[in-house]
Amino acid sequence: MTAVRSTMATPDFDNDLGDSDDYETDLELEEPEVVQQEYDPVSEMTRLYRSVCRRTGVVPASTFLRHLTASELNMDHYGLGPLGTKCIATALKMSTFIETLSLEDNWMTGEGGVYMADMLKENPSITDINLASNRLGTEGSEAIGDMLLENRSLRRVNLADNKFSDRDAMFFAGAMQSNRYLEELNLSGNEFSEVGGGFMGAGIGANETITALNLSWNHLRLKGVFALCRGLRSNNTLQWLDVSWNGFDDEGASGLATVLKYNEVLTYLDLTNNRISTRGAMKMAKALCINKTLHTLKLGKNPIGMDGSLQLLKAVRSNEESGMHVLDLTDVLLSQEFLDLYTVVQQERPHFSVVYGGVGQDLGWMVNDKKRDPMQVFQDYIYKNHTRVITVFQSFNRGDRDRVTREAFKKGIKTAKIPLAPHEIEHMLDVLDSDGDGMISYGDVMAGQKELFKKKREEEWKKYTEVLEERRRRRQVKEKLEGAMDVLDKEPRSAEAWIRALQRMKHKQMTPSRSSTRSGSRLGLGRSDSRARSPSPAGTTDETKQVTRTKTPQLMSVVGNVWKKAHPN
Repeated sequence: MTAVRSTMATPDFDNDLGDSDDYETDLELEEPEVVQQEYDPVSEMTRLYRSVCRRTGVVPASTFLRHLTASELNMDHYGLGPLGTKCIATALKMSTFIETLSLEDNWMTGEGGVYMADMLKENPSITDINLASNRLGTEGSEAIGDMLLENRSLRRVNLADNKFSDRDAMFFAGAMQSNRYLEELNLSGNEFSEVGGGFMGAGIGANETITALNLSWNHLRLKGVFALCRGLRSNNTLQWLDVSWNGFDDEGASGLATVLKYNEVLTYLDLTNNRISTRGAMKMAKALCINKTLHTLKLGKNPIGMDGSLQLLKAVRSNEESGMHVLDLTDVLLSQEFLDLYTVVQQERPHFSVVYGGVGQDLGWMVNDKKRDPMQVFQDYIYKNHTRVITVFQSFNRGDRDRVTREAFKKGIKTAKIPLAPHEIEHMLDVLDSDGDGMISYGDVMAGQKELFKKKREEEWKKYTEVLEERRRRRQVKEKLEGAMDVLDKEPRSAEAWIRALQRMKHKQMTPSRSSTRSGSRLGLGRSDSRARSPSPAGTTDETKQVTRTKTPQLMSVVGNVWKKAHPN
C-alpha cells in the first residue's frame, strides 16, 4: 500500500505582516524601570524596633517611637526591664539623632546593661547617658567598662545607685585610664569601700579628660580618700569633686587640705557630712589661706563647731588672691563673732556668700535683715521687661523641650541677667524642683508663681484686716465722744462743773459700786480703768498720790474741749 503524503500550503506570515512598523504584538517586551527608594533611617528603626518587640513579646513604647528624631530621649521610670531595654538598644544602634538619653530607674539589671553597652559601641551620636538606679551590678559594670574602652562619643555618664562593689570599681578605673573623651562621671550611691577608693584613685591619677567626678554616698573611709589624694596630686584636669557622705573624718580632711595647697585646677569640693570636727576644719582653713582657685567649699552637716567655722572665714579674708565664692556651712553652729566678721567680709567681697541653716539660705539675709523672695525678683524682672513667663522659660529651653535641667535653668538666669545671687538661685530651684528629679518644667515655674501670688494675697488680706480693726477702734472712740456730747446737750453746764462732776466720780470709784461702774462706763471709763485708779494703800508717799492725781482719764480733757466747742459763750 502506497502511502500518500499530503502537502499543505504554509501561510506566508511574512507577506501578511509586511514591513509595517505600526504592527504591535505582545511578543515585544519592555524592560521595567527600576525605582530606587531613598533610605529612611527612621522607618528602618521603627521596623526594627517593632520586629524585636514582636519576637520578645514586649509592648512597643509609643514615647520611644515619637522621639526617634529628637535630640533628647527621656524614658525614666518606664519599667522597661531587660527585654524592653534590648528592644530599645537594638533600634538605637543605627540612630544618628538622639544625643541625650536618660533611662533612669528601669530595672535593667546586668542583662540590660550588656544590651546598652553593645549599643553604645556602635552608636556614634549619644554624648550624654543616664543609667542610674538600674541595678546593673557586676555584669553591667564589666560590660560598660569594656564599652568605655572603645567609645569615643560619650562625654557624660551617670551610673549612680547601681549596686556596684569594689570589684566593679576596677572596671571603671581601667576605663578612666584609657578613655580620652569622657568628661563627667557619676558613680554616687554605690558600695565602694576603701578598696574601691584605691581603684578610683589610680584611675584619677592616670586620666587626662574627666573634669567632674561624683563619688558621694559611698564608703570610701580613710584609706579610700588617701588613694584619691594621691591621684589628685598627679591630675591636672579634675575641676569638680563630690566626696560627701563618705565618713573619712579629720584625717581624710587633712589629706584633702594638703592637696588644696598645691592644686591649681579644682574649683568645687563637697565634703558634706564626713564627721569632720574642729581639728579638720583648722586644716582646711590653712589650705584656704594658700589656695587661689577653689570657688565652692561645702562643709555642712559636720561638727566643726564655732571655732572651726570662724577660722574658715578668717582664712578666706586673709587670702587676698582667694577665689572663694560660696562657703556652705549648713547645720553648723555659728557664733556672734562669725556674724560680725561676715558682715565685714561681705562689704569687702560682695561676690562671697555663706550658706547657713536650710538649703540656699544666705547668712547675709540674717545679718542685713534683707530677706528677698527669689520668685518675687523673677516676677519683677518679667514686669520690668514687659515679657511673659513662657517667653523667659523658652529662652532657657532652646531645644523646645517641656523640661530643662537645673544647670540649664541657672545658665538661663545668668544669661538673662536676672539680679539673683547664686544662693538665691539655688533656693529658687529647690522650691521649684519639689519632686527632686533635677528637672524644672514650665508647670513648676507656674506653680511657683501661683504660690507667690497666693502669699501676696494673704499679706494684703492681713493688712486689710488690720486697717478694718483700726477703723473699728476709731469708730468706737467716736461713738463714745458723740455720747458725751449728747449728755452735754441735754444737761448744759459749765466746763468747770463737768470737771468737778468727773472728779467726784473718780473719788466714788475708791469704793466701787454697781451704779458707779455704770456711770463710769457712760463716760468711757471701763472696769479696768476703775480698778487701775483705786486708792493707793496706806503708807504711800505724797509724791505717789500726786502722780495718781495727774493720771486723770483722757476723756476728762476731751469732754472739756467738746463742751467749749459746743458752748463758745
